[in-house]
Amino acid sequence: MTLISEPDIVLREPTDFGDRTFRSALVNVTNVCNLSCRHCFVFRADNPNAPKDKMDDATMLYQLAVLRDKHHIESMLFMGGEPMIRKKFVLEAMGLFPRSSIVTNGTYGIPSAPGHLVTVSLDGPEAYNDPIRGDGVYRKVKDAIFARDPNDRTNVILQMTITRENAPAIEEFVEGVKDWPVDGVAFTFYVPSKGEHSELAWDDLRERDEVVDRVIAMKRAYPKLIKSNVGALEMMKSDRALEYTGENGEPCVMRHMLPLYMGDGGNFEKTFCCYGNNVDCSRCGAYAVFNGAYHRVQGLPQPVD
Repeated sequence: MTLISEPDIVLREPTDFGDRTFRSALVNVTNVCNLSCRHCFVFRADNPNAPKDKMDDATMLYQLAVLRDKHHIESMLFMGGEPMIRKKFVLEAMGLFPRSSIVTNGTYGIPSAPGHLVTVSLDGPEAYNDPIRGDGVYRKVKDAIFARDPNDRTNVILQMTITRENAPAIEEFVEGVKDWPVDGVAFTFYVPSKGEHSELAWDDLRERDEVVDRVIAMKRAYPKLIKSNVGALEMMKSDRALEYTGENGEPCVMRHMLPLYMGDGGNFEKTFCCYGNNVDCSRCGAYAVFNGAYHRVQGLPQPVD
């Protein structure tokens, strides 16, 4: 591949994150977003999130290549902010890694990335999604999904982040999107901050159990459409969840992923968790944590996307 060339740019070396191997990583390519989603973990006050701290394309490409080689990174998740604000950069940077994926809000269109995964965020049917993500967002994303080429070999899935507030709409959401030209529907649960008591978070995991059961029921009703496995979802139940998250992330498989946030001065910072610095691990809802734990318990290769 030909890296983006920018004249008069002095390439900086990346932050030193030690010598650990990270098979997978995520990179916050921009702290700028056109939406202000109420549940977004990136823009919490304790995380690196100043919009002005931008790294130029050439430097970021160089640093990602250096970090790839140093830490043996095989899979990279591109996120933001909204990564499609830097679409040209992201599509080029994806070529640095054997496996790449994008998480996007879909309002800039659905990128064509043959052979890779594009996860499009929607948080329920229109009446539930738009109070979270903004007026008109549901219809804009739907239009973008139907405007894409469904035969371009891009693996496109919709993902709903389930909160205490939008949980009643799980079944309605699936019924509404089941015939859209996508490759599946995924669910994850809200990850609260320590000490958070809001309309988004369950204070007690026992209150969440019936919602997990409803996702399991949807998986059984639509086994090909729903991109979750029952074993991982069962691990999210209140009587087992802490075995895989710990009170402070001690056994969490996601600690083996390198989270690259955009920090002060346009330099990468590594947060405590992929979800930030002040997460409440004891109430974690990240499906990826439990799916990784399920693969570990079953002796299966770890999922990398």
